[in-house]
Amino acid sequence: MRRTLVVLGGADGSVGVYRRARELGYRTICVDVRAGAPGVAVADEYLQLSVRAPERIDAALRSRTDIAGVICPASDVGLPTQAWLSKAWNLPSPLPHAAVEASVDKPVFRAVCERAGVPTYRSVSGTSGPELVRAARHMRFPTLVKPVDSSGSRGVISCPDPGKLRSVVAESLTFSQRGRVVVEEHLDGRHLTIEALVVDGDIAFHAVTERTITPPPLFVTTTHTMPADLPHDAAQALPGMLAAVCAEIGYRNGPLTFDAVLTRDDTLYLIEMGARMGGNGIAEVVENCYGVDLMAATMAQAVGEKPVLTPKPPMPTLVHILASDRTGRLAAIEGAEEVRAMPEVADLQLFVHEGTLVRPYEQAGYKLGYVVLTASSVEQLRSAESAVRGTLKFRLDAQGSEEQDMAVPLP
Repeated sequence: MRRTLVVLGGADGSVGVYRRARELGYRTICVDVRAGAPGVAVADEYLQLSVRAPERIDAALRSRTDIAGVICPASDVGLPTQAWLSKAWNLPSPLPHAAVEASVDKPVFRAVCERAGVPTYRSVSGTSGPELVRAARHMRFPTLVKPVDSSGSRGVISCPDPGKLRSVVAESLTFSQRGRVVVEEHLDGRHLTIEALVVDGDIAFHAVTERTITPPPLFVTTTHTMPADLPHDAAQALPGMLAAVCAEIGYRNGPLTFDAVLTRDDTLYLIEMGARMGGNGIAEVVENCYGVDLMAATMAQAVGEKPVLTPKPPMPTLVHILASDRTGRLAAIEGAEEVRAMPEVADLQLFVHEGTLVRPYEQAGYKLGYVVLTASSVEQLRSAESAVRGTLKFRLDAQGSEEQDMAVPLP
């Protein structure tokens, strides 16, 4: 029986997928150019190739008769390759080209929202500072400058005024494979993430997290809390917004993740999307909150099976990103077993070990790990989060700095 999944990417956000796949009886092949990627250690097989090289992956695996599906759970980077391989190997649930482009090119997604009748805001894109200075002259500042194809907050920079736009564009461009950036008006409001599952063209499930982020000039996620309490009109409008986007890009089966902002006038804006599951432990948050296993559902659809969805009433749940505010060599991790023993702790993932070079949390890939907590009340959840912060300690050696605690960046 064909029960092998090709998993594109071994980043920290994919580790839970490899483990869940094994529990469900799948074998996994991790494709990643980095031999030290976290997913490599938990996969059944490893193929050391870039997820941007579909022809080379095809050449290495085309003779296999056991491959049942291809997924890209942790980053948008591998989505074009997922689409290419699914078509070349005649696998179920191929990704539409429009869904891939909307995931890997932010201006394309903005255009999708406009055509779908979803609320949108002003933005311009281009390849050079002078070009964008001219195009953005009527925009309100501050703005955000983003590589059109980045994920994990890499290269996302706040620009306070038009005079600094040229230098900010130059810096952001260094993070773009496509050599383009987008300048967007900054939306002031609540930061949200939306996870959805599409089955036969319908929004079969969706859930919203309240997202906290690091302060400007960086915008990196520090926590996701679920369920998010949306105003009535926004909550009622959201399923229709998601359905309109799916119809516009021809997306009929699979997971979706969106970043969104609810502004002070209660308008809900979709900022960007990925035709995949969200990272940072969000799938674990969804399962603990609602009882919906997005990882299992995604794998089922990848191999042509119907996902099983049995939502339950939500339980307050959050994921807390473990990170440092300074550089140093990790000397020790203390309190991990005590944290795992806490009744509210559903999962603790650590992506560093003694000797790891720790960097300040300036992008999602620099996290030290994450902890998923669930409780019967929001108050109990926050109390447990505080207990974790007081118990789990990452100590840096003398060359890095003095000993430090978790040092999660303040929101």
